[in-house]
Amino acid sequence: MGKQRTVSVLLFEGVNAVDVSGPLEAFASARDDNGARLYAPRVWSVGARQVRSESGLRLCADAPAPARARGDLLIVPGGAGVREPQTLDRLATWIRRNHAGFNRIAAVCTGAYAIAEAGLADGRTVATHWAHARDLQRRYPKVSVDADALFLKDGRFYSSGGVTAGIDLALEIIEADCGSRAAMEAARELVVFLRRTGAQAQFSEPLKMQAAAAGRLKDVCRWAASNLSGDLSVEALAARAGLSSRQFARRFHEAFGAPPASYLKTMRLDAARTLLAQGASVAQAAAATGFKSADVFRRAFERQFGVAPSEYRRRFAMKKGRA
Repeated sequence: MGKQRTVSVLLFEGVNAVDVSGPLEAFASARDDNGARLYAPRVWSVGARQVRSESGLRLCADAPAPARARGDLLIVPGGAGVREPQTLDRLATWIRRNHAGFNRIAAVCTGAYAIAEAGLADGRTVATHWAHARDLQRRYPKVSVDADALFLKDGRFYSSGGVTAGIDLALEIIEADCGSRAAMEAARELVVFLRRTGAQAQFSEPLKMQAAAAGRLKDVCRWAASNLSGDLSVEALAARAGLSSRQFARRFHEAFGAPPASYLKTMRLDAARTLLAQGASVAQAAAATGFKSADVFRRAFERQFGVAPSEYRRRFAMKKGRA
């Protein structure tokens, strides 16, 4: 077995427990052909060695954060505590002094506040939980905040959206370090349903539609999401909503900022991507989501995601019979 890569995680009072445990479990699940772990965890605290997470769960660090630290990957988790002024200052000061000793630094969720406070995100684009993106952007105007991305890489800096996106980020790093096979085996070990790409939004299109819709539009959106292979023409949807085609198109555009055909195409592609990851063939995914032919589906999928559906399936489909 080659040398293990180190993964160092910072603890603090009010940390989000899943921001810590999610990535660590992913890295712990990455093993070589002999079953040996590929990563060695190190858990440090910038305050008391034992801290209470924001959920109330107590976590204990291996040791206080060293005055001079080095390693392969540093993970800065989020949590309500990171926005407490004293804790934020303590984290940022330590990161500012020690960041050069790490090959990569990853902020999970609101851990991006500590990276930004340390001045390391200036001129960079970072992801964070959508609910805190506006505040992060306001407080750190030199940072470009992406409220939609699941995770991002900018140089040696990584960042992710809310909580479980830290697992997706960890799997991405495992693939970069050890190959796609190791990443997929880690995902299977965690029973992760689907390895999501960084470009994938924090919300699925059906969820976005249902969240933005109200009244008759909400009922139509729910029905459309469950009947993607059916007739989703403006006329059919308008009739279902009890509106004229013109009224429906106008109200839809007001609610979603896009015409029905454009938004429904995006929703169909989002559903098709999930089907491909479940192991459906390109033809099956195309038919199940209402595309006229597999060729039309291939062209639309590649325009939307920048990759052919067959390649997406090859990379992300979970193989049957493996757990």
